[in-house]
Amino acid sequence: MKDHLVFVYGTLRKGEKYSYYLNKAECLEENCTIEGQLYDTGWGYPALLLESGIVPVKGELYRVSSEQLKELDRLEDYEEYGANNLYERIITKVTTEKGEQEAIVYVMASIKDHFNKIDGNDWILRKK
Repeated sequence: MKDHLVFVYGTLRKGEKYSYYLNKAECLEENCTIEGQLYDTGWGYPALLLESGIVPVKGELYRVSSEQLKELDRLEDYEEYGANNLYERIITKVTTEKGEQEAIVYVMASIKDHFNKIDGNDWILRKK
């Protein structure tokens, strides 16, 4: 069975409400980043828009099985070839302490006007 690298930046991070989805996954790095902008949706989870040249988005990098990836797809309301996905699953570059790697990341299909930018691009620190 194939393994996949997944970058998580919100409610899947350690200590957050859906972190248990990754209990059996291997955390490769807790302090890594991607280029983008995080938004607070106001619904208890963030939205990510990939953009370059701004403050990096902080997150964690995991190795997951194909079955675990399917579970994440369900959580993120993602269906391959789905027209009404809440999130899209894409591959992007992740900056780690060991250099760049490519990983899956879930990005919001569309950013709404009422979403607020998260200063510092860190979902966990926004609460402090």
